[in-house]
Amino acid sequence: MNKSNLSTELIPTQALAGHVESLISFAGAQRQSFERKWYDNNFFDDGHHFRYLSRTTGKIVDAKDTPNAPTRAIPKASRQIRGIANLLLQPDFTPVIYPEKITKITYPDDQAYLAAMDAAKQIAQKSGHWLMEEWKNQELKEKIMLMVILAAKNYISYMQIWPDAVEEKIRTQVYDAFDIYLVSNLTSIYDSPFIAKVTPQLIAQIKANENFNPDVTAKITPDNKLASSEIKQAYLQSKYKTGQESDTAATLLLKEVFIKEYLSDYNREDVTEKGKKYNVIENKKDGDVVMRHAFVAGGMTLLDEYVDLPEYPFVDFRFEPGPIYGTSLIERFIPMNKSLDLIASRVERFTNTMTTGTWLTRSGEDLEITNIPGGQKLSYKGTPPTQAQMATIPPHVFNMMGLYENWIDEQGAASAAMNQLPTGVKSGVAIESIKQTEYANLKIASTQLSQTVRRISERMLDIADNHFINPQTVYLLEDGEPQYFDIIGQRGVDVRNKINATSPGSMPIPEAVPIKGEYRVTIEVQSGLGFTEEGKKKTMQEIINFITQMAQLGVLTTDSLKVVVTQFLKTYNFGATQDFMNALDTGNQSMPLNEDQITQMKIAFAEVAKDLGLAGEEQDEKQITTTKVGVAEALQDLAN
Repeated sequence: MNKSNLSTELIPTQALAGHVESLISFAGAQRQSFERKWYDNNFFDDGHHFRYLSRTTGKIVDAKDTPNAPTRAIPKASRQIRGIANLLLQPDFTPVIYPEKITKITYPDDQAYLAAMDAAKQIAQKSGHWLMEEWKNQELKEKIMLMVILAAKNYISYMQIWPDAVEEKIRTQVYDAFDIYLVSNLTSIYDSPFIAKVTPQLIAQIKANENFNPDVTAKITPDNKLASSEIKQAYLQSKYKTGQESDTAATLLLKEVFIKEYLSDYNREDVTEKGKKYNVIENKKDGDVVMRHAFVAGGMTLLDEYVDLPEYPFVDFRFEPGPIYGTSLIERFIPMNKSLDLIASRVERFTNTMTTGTWLTRSGEDLEITNIPGGQKLSYKGTPPTQAQMATIPPHVFNMMGLYENWIDEQGAASAAMNQLPTGVKSGVAIESIKQTEYANLKIASTQLSQTVRRISERMLDIADNHFINPQTVYLLEDGEPQYFDIIGQRGVDVRNKINATSPGSMPIPEAVPIKGEYRVTIEVQSGLGFTEEGKKKTMQEIINFITQMAQLGVLTTDSLKVVVTQFLKTYNFGATQDFMNALDTGNQSMPLNEDQITQMKIAFAEVAKDLGLAGEEQDEKQITTTKVGVAEALQDLAN
């Protein structure tokens, strides 16, 4: 399929459904070989280590059902990918918005220029506060966790960010590699001429959607498919399919597609008519990209429109740059994990056999074995039976198991993710150093995740810019104090300016922070005080010592010490932190601390930490004991 076949400038609405089906078939054929890997990876992560899709018969085969086949599956690979995900997501990825560029030449004097600079900083800061609060409202941290796990199994995962124009809100949803179709022989999803999402949707929801053509929705019928991909359909059917259908849960595959077109004389009239809802044609010239958006179901076009989007409303995550599809993280563990499964299964079968014991009897002997509370009773009439000699497992078998485990650990994060500490590691500082080293080995993945977070933030800013017409109140808690301010999209400000230009004062502009899609966003990776609680407490103690020395020199005031004390109490999980700080506010803050008071404060901090068992040799031993117990429990779980 060439580019001309991918283009839709000359395709009318009536023929668009067929063209969308051909696009999805084209993309599905490109990725067919990868789909089988995704299928096997998903089942492997579910604990079915010996289940796969036969290439010859197309049926699901489970090797553990064959005679004398190994059955024990050790989920070491599944634990590894989650350990890597936990380590990768430990730091906080914080979006930071740059202030707008302020040029000095546009202001008459320095005072006005400085005031404009301060105003720009305030707007950028409040825009950043809104963005972080929106991250909490959308539960994006949890959704990014899902993206990371899906990418570990299928190499790539996606998040769609789209506007709810009616309620003026942002919606987000995570999708796996099966659900999204695009041209795969590229390195960026934004280079693809189209992106299609295919997911099952309730028939009732499709018919209730007021944006869809009611004449078309009246003709649709359910197909009750679980996925568009035959391979994912087989996977989900083997897990969830009951063989019964319900009219209230009837579904139909809904295809949502975004297609890049280029404005020309061929499509200008259509873009003007179908894009008037979003005023797409404004400020567009020949050759500019316009986004065609369509919904297709049951071979019919439900919606055909043009939307004002600078880019696809999807963001992907991959552990490394390069082609859109590649070798996933869990695939690197599967061969070694299967070898470990095989040898561990044989050791288990051998152990069960030898522990039970084997009796040697003469052929035709009438032997009866009975288990009684006092032991085991054997009855015989002729030759007495003899017990076969119990064999032992050769040492090289366990050496081989250890070798397999080391090979798996080389691909993952052994010490930090699997609770395995090297011999001699007895302090929180050493544990912290190990975690920092293993996180440094995830530099490529952490950079990729930062780019994903940045793109998600940019899509959210663009949606707020174009769809938040009315002001919205932002609520946040900063330093224990509630803060309130209003935000509005820049498009809402522009609309009000146009109305006021023809009818002054008819639509006043609210005192709200304007959100612009053109804001520049960068991502700060904040690892905080450390990777572990012990590391955080150790770092906090060092900060206290440093701040105390600065206070002794007279550089810091009491207010500066208050900030450090607040963080110190939070680090040590002191419950009534805010009450303590409020009580501190009622005291005399005008007099600086003298040297004796500062020394006493330093000693008090150290004594409190020691008395609570949060520092010193006692805490180090406690940390070691906790780690040993954790390792023992993990080994017991594997044994069971």
